[in-house]
Amino acid sequence: MPGPVVAITHGPDPETLVRDALELVDAQAAIKREGRVVLKPNYVEPRSPADGVTTDPRIIAALVRWLKGLGCRHITIAESNWSRANTERAFELVGLPALASDLGVRLLNLFDDEHVPLEIPGALSLHRVRIARTVLEADCLVNLPKLKRHCLADVTLGIKNLMGAVFPEKSAMHRDLHQRLRDLATVLRPALTVVDGIVGSERHETAGTPVRMDLVIAGLDPVATDAVGCLVMGVDPGEVEHLRLAAEAGLGEVRPERIAVRGVPVARVRRPFLPAR
Repeated sequence: MPGPVVAITHGPDPETLVRDALELVDAQAAIKREGRVVLKPNYVEPRSPADGVTTDPRIIAALVRWLKGLGCRHITIAESNWSRANTERAFELVGLPALASDLGVRLLNLFDDEHVPLEIPGALSLHRVRIARTVLEADCLVNLPKLKRHCLADVTLGIKNLMGAVFPEKSAMHRDLHQRLRDLATVLRPALTVVDGIVGSERHETAGTPVRMDLVIAGLDPVATDAVGCLVMGVDPGEVEHLRLAAEAGLGEVRPERIAVRGVPVARVRRPFLPAR
């Protein structure tokens, strides 16, 4: 019997794609309206969303408007990449400062946040880590990854996107990467994942080939949502080690036959992405 629900929406208008996907998974039930809502997009480099590398700000804007419609008042867009300056350049390139100002939400470069030391019980590899406090203590964490292949993690979707909250040496995550992503996912638990599949990237996560897909994938189960993202890219989610490990840790469902896909069937939008090298 199918368990978690994941939605795929397809079409030309990002706002409609987001709203329809959220409705299909009953996302409002997962939102703590009076709490601190943190949106975690992917701005790994100062690159345009049209390159398939970074989260399309139209996805963020649609989600903020939806959250405000629910009555959410404390919304933060939070992200970091390899340096404070590089993160600022990424924000400026896609217009996030103006977007945040226009929508009345906070934009936070996580290099400016407090970084909390944390021990992870039962970790496979990442026993101790520092996490940005705003992300760690969010009442409702919303993950906004991009649809991409990755040279080390096979895919970069929701769970991989959590890496932006790690400090100070993000590169340390690359040792035992799959195990460490699993460990990180045990302490950062998004209430909602919304994958920007407007333009994805094959061959590489920052220097790959853009793939126009015009879709959004959303779900409350972070592993299941990533699993459906894998299927759309022609990847067997059970062969992605960090997803398999996360499922084994009880963090979500990786088996396609146990996931209920609503909206557009995977077969209609599936387009095999070339692997990263």
